[in-house]
Amino acid sequence: MIILQEKSECCAAKIVRFGGKRRQCAACKKTWRVHPAKRGRKALRKSCVQLKKIFIHGFTVKQSVGRAKLSTSAAYKRFGKALSLITGKKRVIRVNGQKLILLIDAQWQYFNDELWTLYFLSVKAVGMQSVVVLDPVLRVGKENIATWNQVIDGLPKNVRKRVVAMVSDGIRGVETTAADNAWIIQRCHFHLLSLLQKMRGKRASTQGRLVREEIYNSVKLALSEKSNRRLNVLCKRLSALAKDPLCPKRMRMITRDFLRRLYEFRSYLDYPDLKLPTTVNVMESINSYTRRKSKSINNPYSWRKWAVACVRFKSKFTCK
Repeated sequence: MIILQEKSECCAAKIVRFGGKRRQCAACKKTWRVHPAKRGRKALRKSCVQLKKIFIHGFTVKQSVGRAKLSTSAAYKRFGKALSLITGKKRVIRVNGQKLILLIDAQWQYFNDELWTLYFLSVKAVGMQSVVVLDPVLRVGKENIATWNQVIDGLPKNVRKRVVAMVSDGIRGVETTAADNAWIIQRCHFHLLSLLQKMRGKRASTQGRLVREEIYNSVKLALSEKSNRRLNVLCKRLSALAKDPLCPKRMRMITRDFLRRLYEFRSYLDYPDLKLPTTVNVMESINSYTRRKSKSINNPYSWRKWAVACVRFKSKFTCK
């Protein structure tokens, strides 16, 4: 068997040992280290001061370095290392309370003509006025219930086993997820009313304006009506208005879907001891906060890092 010995890169000559970890070229006598050490001093203990300035006090990346004479690229490099460090650490979720309420919402954005979605989850103890925001999950594609099921399955066990109810917007199939987990479902009032608000018509000459206005007001009353007799009257009236030829097709579909899922919008009245929130506006606040911080991002993975850092530095939002 022919043994092929490694040759030096400089002269392609024989390599000889020149100490413990050094080697030498037999021709030009150049030496080098087998395993080169990292140049410069060892890294000091990592600090979160720069990240706190950005995510809590509203500084830009360049402003966060203070009086240090760094170029913009050096400032972003230092920030990137600190961001990777904080987002790479494992997070321990601690939520007090025997019964928890899960709030979900998603945020989407295009990168290079490809749709990416961040799935946000928050948990709230019954009777508390603040939610704990979990780390968002990034997935490619449009928001859908199949991905939501995967994200919910990834909840920490100590959190998931205490969840008794879920608050969501109008995503299709969320009631099946709640039923599979034996959770109470509460649908968002704000999303429903905002859809109807857009169809009310701003002008007196709008076709079917009186019908649209009555549907909006009747739905608004039905959401909070405590009398079963008056609620039945409102439902019958809404059913009749949905058949009116002056009612737009889109509003007719929304009204019929509302009547079909009426109990999901009124869970907060059926279970008053849980004090269920009737909107996911706190999730909209979280989305708005992360969107402001990451408005200059052009990469989906960087977008996730910024979002994770946002919710870790400000993990509690008020939810009344």
